[in-house]
Amino acid sequence: MSIRNFFRSFRDIENCKNPGKVIGIAGALAAVTGLAYAAAKCIGNWIDSKIQDNADKKREDYRAEKAQETETHKAEEERATKEAQAQAQADAYERMRKADAELYREKMEIDLEKRRRYQEFSQQAAQEQVNGDTSLDTVPNLRSSASVFTRPSGFGPKAWLVDGYAKPGQITLVIAGGGVGKSTLLLQIAKAVANGERAEFLPDSCCASLKQDVVYYRIEDFPDELEGKYGKGKVFDGLNIQWVLPEDLGVNSLSAFLDHVKRLAHKLERDTLVCVDPATKLDGHSHEACIKGLEDAQKIAKANSVTLSFIVAAHPDEINDWKPLTTEHIKGGDKGVQQAGAVIALRMEGTPGGNHRFIQCLKAPKGHPAPFPEGVLVCKYVKTQLDNDNCYLHFEHVEIKPEKNALPKKPKTIKEDDKTEASNGESNKTTDGPKKTKRTLTAEEKAEVVMLLEQKVKSAVIAKQFKISLRTVQRIAKEARA
Repeated sequence: MSIRNFFRSFRDIENCKNPGKVIGIAGALAAVTGLAYAAAKCIGNWIDSKIQDNADKKREDYRAEKAQETETHKAEEERATKEAQAQAQADAYERMRKADAELYREKMEIDLEKRRRYQEFSQQAAQEQVNGDTSLDTVPNLRSSASVFTRPSGFGPKAWLVDGYAKPGQITLVIAGGGVGKSTLLLQIAKAVANGERAEFLPDSCCASLKQDVVYYRIEDFPDELEGKYGKGKVFDGLNIQWVLPEDLGVNSLSAFLDHVKRLAHKLERDTLVCVDPATKLDGHSHEACIKGLEDAQKIAKANSVTLSFIVAAHPDEINDWKPLTTEHIKGGDKGVQQAGAVIALRMEGTPGGNHRFIQCLKAPKGHPAPFPEGVLVCKYVKTQLDNDNCYLHFEHVEIKPEKNALPKKPKTIKEDDKTEASNGESNKTTDGPKKTKRTLTAEEKAEVVMLLEQKVKSAVIAKQFKISLRTVQRIAKEARA
């Protein structure tokens, strides 16, 4: 059956002579068509999977390529860093080599100059020998054995700025709390050095201070305090004391202060004592940097054959008056103590009235034993009337006694018994000790309180010093104003 007859018979299946055959052929065709479709679908899915695999492979290749580029870039950066470090080391080595070569060249020039001078001296000596002038009397600057072995060394054994506490050419720290009297002590030392006299807080057996010029750096500028204590400067009239106030520094910082001191060192022509009151009030202060800068200033002065000495006031960290003071309590750390030539502490002394102080040597000057090793130096505030309007406040020597006897006693806490309630509703109170009595100040102590208030000392410090209440301090201040 041809295809044309098959389709004609299939359209007219009712009139077909052999409908079964037509239907069979149609079913065979349908089966073949379905298989072809299924085969085509399978082929299509296979092609899609191949395309997806190719795409995934390309993505993986791309990622691997990017990772390789990253690793390569990182390796190049590391190599460049190592090359830069190697170059920096090579440059540093080259600079060191050039510096060493320059030092060697300078040393050779010095050696050549010494040789030249020696040759000139030898030629001169030979010429003098030829001329017959061989007498030792014609040679200048010859010393006898007696003069060689008895000549003075340095400033001599009795050359002190403060006998037992401060030597010339050294840096001495004075540690004192607020309101204790560090300014009084430093100004008294400055006056003694400028006059070449013994400071009044020292015993009569001590030697006088080595007379020098004095430069006083007043970091805390309280004009009313200086005027009230020192009679508007009358006690310093005629003394070679120069003053540097905060406005003279320009900036209240450690760097500005050290620059000022170094400029001063260049101009000095005579041995000078520099007092700093107090260094811990300078912005950015540290004992290590401060003392390093002061040592640099000493080297500058030494190049001009000038001996520069420093007495520097500093504050301690908070410490109870009744506890022993050590170098660990110094504000700014222990490095300053290690570098300083000597360290002095000014403390409260445990005597009723509160106007006594004791001076303790925490670190003796280099090459000397601590003064009064068996005790501390006790002194007291003394107000000397200069005239009707002015007075001079200073320390005077009292005695020498052990530190444990000079410290105030540790305050005792008062405990109350538990309150018991009686059956009638009243409460009974008992105390372990006698009733605490109110302390009455003498006229001299009241005058001392008024003077400290005028010096801008805090009321809490005054109350603690005199062992009175804040209300009592305020009452005395009110009476003084009235």
